[in-house]
Amino acid sequence: MFQFNPHVLGEAKAQLQQEGFCRITDVLPTEQAQSLFNELSKTQYNIALTQDGKPQELSQEQLAAMSSGQRGRLFENIQQHAAKGVGFVYGRHFINEQSAEVLKALFSYLNSKPVLNEFAEMSGQKIIRASAQATCYDKGYFLTRHNDVVPSEGRVYAYVLGLTPQWHPDWGGLLQFYEQDGTPTRSYSPIFNSLTIFDVHKIHAVTYVAPYASAKRYSLTGWFRTV
Repeated sequence: MFQFNPHVLGEAKAQLQQEGFCRITDVLPTEQAQSLFNELSKTQYNIALTQDGKPQELSQEQLAAMSSGQRGRLFENIQQHAAKGVGFVYGRHFINEQSAEVLKALFSYLNSKPVLNEFAEMSGQKIIRASAQATCYDKGYFLTRHNDVVPSEGRVYAYVLGLTPQWHPDWGGLLQFYEQDGTPTRSYSPIFNSLTIFDVHKIHAVTYVAPYASAKRYSLTGWFRTV
């Protein structure tokens, strides 16, 4: 049974109400965080990407079936639009009934009444569910600037549960926040067993993972929602 360490939600509430985002370390008991990393490191990820600036998702099999020329043109298209500030490419696995038991257990915990009630109190809104997906950022992966506002989904807070055991900030993959005009503000390097929560109106990105990065950036992400 998953459970946040006792200090987590109290610290999150204070920081969220003051600044609209927070980073809390040592979120879960170490053995629970390690079990999640072990699963994420062997999870099969689809590739979430944009083509012509529009979101798509390809399975590993679909990507492998492309010729080298097709793959080259696909990634050239992604980079051309990213140069204009539109696009992403990263590994994604939506947690569902076919997911590993440890991932489903965390998903159930995030959707438990005590957790949802805590986030309802923090936000002053009726939080009724949390979504969850596993993400993997490999060399060359990124997510350009955006906010997470989706009125039809009633997103209130986004969260990132960091599960990368070792990461060097020179490798990229930073969760970077910005002012409305694009001025960088706060940034967070991946930290194992950390939880970052932020208001969905905050503009943010995941910076480009360098070709010389010697690890993959793993996390569980999603939104606390009113719908």
